[in-house]
Amino acid sequence: MSNTWAVGQIVIIAAVALVVAAALFIRATRRARSRGDASPVVSLALSLSAAWAAFSLLGAAISVIQNLAADAPRMSVPVAPFWPDLLPGVTIDTGPTAEVVGGGFTVAEVDVAGVSPLARGLWTTGQALWSLIPAAIAGLIAVACFQLLAGRTFDRIIVRMTMATAVIVAAGGTAAQLLSDIAGSMASQELFARESARWTEIPGVDDPFAWWPEATLNVTLPFWPIAAGLGLAALAAVFRYGSRLERDTEGLV
Repeated sequence: MSNTWAVGQIVIIAAVALVVAAALFIRATRRARSRGDASPVVSLALSLSAAWAAFSLLGAAISVIQNLAADAPRMSVPVAPFWPDLLPGVTIDTGPTAEVVGGGFTVAEVDVAGVSPLARGLWTTGQALWSLIPAAIAGLIAVACFQLLAGRTFDRIIVRMTMATAVIVAAGGTAAQLLSDIAGSMASQELFARESARWTEIPGVDDPFAWWPEATLNVTLPFWPIAAGLGLAALAAVFRYGSRLERDTEGLV
């Protein structure tokens, strides 16, 4: 029932998004024709990017509220490579035509109840940053399209916005990954690490913890946000050069 409900939600959201996109395209086309502009692409990009930025900011706010208010926030928790085996005495006669001989699950998407406030706070911050990155990119696109329509292609505000977006993508993307990984690793320790245990002997079972995931630390330093930030910084340099050429040209006229 929950899976059907989730699929229904996705279909409804996709349908609404398509309707909104079609409406924006029609509106942008009419506006472009009224101005004598042969291409409505810039107007459409302005409308869509502005909506994208707004929805991304809204998503960041919703993510913060959900992660702070939920009794059991949904987290990505790393585990040592894990694959559950069949219980002793269980044999599958027909069905699978292949078998797992190595590897296994390394990350589990779970609702974690009782997670420490520090882990919850780090996770909330990391997830919010992930939502702010597309908001910054969409905001840059919206400003660039607005300035282009206004005839100010290389205005200084575009240079500043591009450089600010470069910093947000590089620093925010790196921080989002690190904070999320640290929070997930803390949750892994809180969920699976054991100091002592006791059990009753189970016939045929040598290791009663063979079906219990092992806590692990998994913190990675992403390089794509740094590379993307450098690319945006280079784009800002191009815009700065264009702005200088535009001012020099205006001075000669």
